[in-house]
Amino acid sequence: MPDWITLSKLLPQLIYPENVVLWLMVLTFALLLFRRAKSAGIVLGLALIVVGIGSSPIATSLYQQHERQFQPVPIEKSPSTDAIVVLAGDVSIPVAPRVEVQVRGNRTIHAMRLYQAGKASQVIISGGNVFPQRGLESEAAYSGALLEELGIPKSVITVEGTSRNTRENAVAVARLLREKNLRSVLLVTDALHMPRAVAVFQAVGVEVIPSPSSISASMEQPQILDWVPSMNGLGTLKSVLHEKIGILAYRARGWIE
Repeated sequence: MPDWITLSKLLPQLIYPENVVLWLMVLTFALLLFRRAKSAGIVLGLALIVVGIGSSPIATSLYQQHERQFQPVPIEKSPSTDAIVVLAGDVSIPVAPRVEVQVRGNRTIHAMRLYQAGKASQVIISGGNVFPQRGLESEAAYSGALLEELGIPKSVITVEGTSRNTRENAVAVARLLREKNLRSVLLVTDALHMPRAVAVFQAVGVEVIPSPSSISASMEQPQILDWVPSMNGLGTLKSVLHEKIGILAYRARGWIE
């Protein structure tokens, strides 16, 4: 039977907007095959409503409201701490024939800038592979390798590659901090993920200072374009739902208040 973390990744797929639209379209087709045109029309209407919500300012507003709970701080204004903690997940794991690690987000770059600015003397990277990856190292290991390529000394980098979700990130990092006699940390992850990450790190006793690595840019465009149906809109809604569901699940398990 799948473990809890595997289920936590699979079950939300049933309610993510793109998947809901897909299930509704399949049901519409099935109803048409059984000559249930009226029912098919209702189901198709529901699918269009989901697409409409995802492609409306509602989704964008929810997204921005969630991720802007913690605003980015200029590197020079960031406080100094004992360590920089980076939650892995923004590098592309190399697959043959490509062997170089490549950046997808910018958590690693942000951590490099913080270190180069002298904001901490230690860098801890936390994050294993959610699912078994035969022949591959952990996400944190590849992030660590990239930091070394960017000029960060290997001696100051600690790689924690066993954790599989944000809760396990926090527990593992808290243990490492105690072992190294370190207290305060600059926590690096993207702004959308930061509310959940801060809550769970604080819950295990880590003195956290949020340092978001990225935040979505507001683009000025004709307002009518905000209502044009698009898969990008459904992706925006999916991202914020992922975090909201994660927070609810963590509260249900007593991992955060």
